[in-house]
Amino acid sequence: MSVSDRTLLVLLLLLCPAALWLPGLTVMYYPEQVFLLQRLPWVTLAAALLLSQVYQQGRLSFLVILSSLMYGLIQLRLQSSLSVPQTELEFWLMGLLGPAIALGLVALPDQGPFHRKGWLAWALLLGSLALLAGLTQATELSLALHEWMRPRAFLFWQMSPAPLLLVLWQLMFACAAWLLYLYRGHSGDMAAMLICASLMLVALGFARPLIAASVFAALGIVLFVLVLQHGHQIAFLDDLTGIPGRRALNLALQRLGRRYTLAMTDIDHFKSFNDTYGHDVGDEVLKLVAARLSRVRGGAQVYRYGGEEFTIVFAGKQPKQCKAYLEAIRQDIAEYPFSVRAHGRDEDSERGRRKRGKGGGESVQITLSFGVACRSSAAPVPERVIKAADTALYAAKKAGRNCIRMARAS
Repeated sequence: MSVSDRTLLVLLLLLCPAALWLPGLTVMYYPEQVFLLQRLPWVTLAAALLLSQVYQQGRLSFLVILSSLMYGLIQLRLQSSLSVPQTELEFWLMGLLGPAIALGLVALPDQGPFHRKGWLAWALLLGSLALLAGLTQATELSLALHEWMRPRAFLFWQMSPAPLLLVLWQLMFACAAWLLYLYRGHSGDMAAMLICASLMLVALGFARPLIAASVFAALGIVLFVLVLQHGHQIAFLDDLTGIPGRRALNLALQRLGRRYTLAMTDIDHFKSFNDTYGHDVGDEVLKLVAARLSRVRGGAQVYRYGGEEFTIVFAGKQPKQCKAYLEAIRQDIAEYPFSVRAHGRDEDSERGRRKRGKGGGESVQITLSFGVACRSSAAPVPERVIKAADTALYAAKKAGRNCIRMARAS
């Protein structure tokens, strides 16, 4: 789990107790603020929706719209007692349809609400609303569901009127969204999980006053942070390798102290490798190298400088302290087995399938050259340190590649 994921989950864990305790505290000590609390979800969800449009996050936009529709349904239709069969039916249907719609939205293409291809998501949302409206008009269904659900409610009825089956249904979809996020890493999958979890909290505590307002206000805040986190990834993470890019490096260099060491490294013979095996294989090599470099010890941070070149920053360390860490990672990458098809993809699909079935992978060695420099009187600013490390990298290339060379001390 990445640092950003852990940060988001910690925020969620902090907001959940606040969402559960805030209604009671507001009603008891600040009754005049009830009006503001009821409107707070509209503010937080609107902010999340606006930011998702700025970063062109279509799935997140539709998920925020779904959250707004559910909160609007609660405010407009579910303010009476659940002992009324009609209200109870709408409550159960919202709890059942909400998680399914959220998972359906993340399964659709990532198109925004105003994109011409976003009609599928609109059709899912509006079709679900039409289904909900149609089912709630069926009086016999309301009575039948009321008689069937009531004996299956939790034993602590006064605290939670939610049937166990409903909560298990929501939990199942929340787990499915979480597994999907672990597999794909899409922010929309995380948002779907958060919506399912919010519906669970509302279902479990629906007997509490203002529970929906506080939970959906917290949901809006977390969705806003999720969109903001995605924007940070767009700005500072390299799209191909997933590690910090050049912009993140420039910011990090501004925050370094008076003692630091930089290592510039690139992949040996990468151009000829690309020409031989193709750019798709070259991209796989870049992702592999980035992943292996990220394991370097010594508190280092790795950045993609550009092309096949990477920068490794050791804050507060001298070159002699860093050489052992760089040597270990150089050897690790040189010994890592990497296999490619020797002659690329066969244009004939049937012949290509037969070749893949037989294996035919060619084992190649990936090596890196390193140039290392530190801040000194000759290189007092990061730009000069990078230039010195580049000069040392060129010396490593001339020395035969797959080695480390230190910049000449001033």
